[in-house]
Amino acid sequence: MNKKDLQSAKDWIISNQSSNGAIYWDEKGKCDAWDHCECLIALAIFEEWTAFDRGIDWVLNNINSEGLIYSEFNLNEPSKAFFEAHHAAYIFLPILQRYLIDGKKEYLKKRFKELRTIYKGMKSFQDDDGYFCWAKSSQGYADNSLITASCSVELSRRAYKYISEIIGENFADNEDFLNKEMLASKKFNRDGIDRSRFSMDSYYPLLCGYGDQKDITVLLQNFYIEGLGIKCVIEEPWVTLAESSECVIALLKSGEKEIAHKIFNDIVKLKNKNGVFPTGYQYKLDLLWPDESSTWTNAAVIMAADCLFDLTGKEKAILI
Repeated sequence: MNKKDLQSAKDWIISNQSSNGAIYWDEKGKCDAWDHCECLIALAIFEEWTAFDRGIDWVLNNINSEGLIYSEFNLNEPSKAFFEAHHAAYIFLPILQRYLIDGKKEYLKKRFKELRTIYKGMKSFQDDDGYFCWAKSSQGYADNSLITASCSVELSRRAYKYISEIIGENFADNEDFLNKEMLASKKFNRDGIDRSRFSMDSYYPLLCGYGDQKDITVLLQNFYIEGLGIKCVIEEPWVTLAESSECVIALLKSGEKEIAHKIFNDIVKLKNKNGVFPTGYQYKLDLLWPDESSTWTNAAVIMAADCLFDLTGKEKAILI
């Protein structure tokens, strides 16, 4: 596979970027910073710097004085009046992705003051035990954490640390925010409900390097449907291409190259006649569900392809 095979998916992502730089999920106009930044990583892989810079500007223009961004937007207006720990901080990854492709330290230096503010905002979610509350509203911080969000925060911390080191800035937080023992805590069960039914909570720790062969085996037993991909939730007959693609990256990082290629080959078969990937497939009913494509899904496929086939020609130029 090469970039040409994914050109239409990339172009479709750009077609859903608004005039102010926000990348919507689709033509309906919904947007959030986490998925938006995933799209920016895909644009960096294609070196689409004009669209990329507009997208970076959108995030930074919507950061408040505390370094936070609203959880969700609709047609460029905030539609959820709270903040999530991992949303603003995810911007560190596309910015680092850009550097790993073009090697320009000046871009990192230009943005670093704003990134420092976002890093402080992300750290403000950390409680006395070291866990990250998943959200903050006018009522204060949520009293629980989420595995996927916390792993994303840890990956953002590593990207910020890397950026700091590249440009010679001091970085004090040298220890990982998370460890495998912490991930077993009941603090990650939102409102007392076990979230192990979500595939993301199984593979995101692998993206952070937390896990072993037993964890990989359980992940595949619970969520992989032979010939189709990775389920979003354990009890639903529904494979989703974003989860499948991110799981491919996690498996590849864990040394499971063969199964990573196999799952990727499963999902690319679902590309439509316009070269765009759907959000998911309900295999009991044999239909695409929901009846949509999403920019972040297409971005995830591009990211997985770069991991597997080195689309950029720079082996380490993909981070998540």
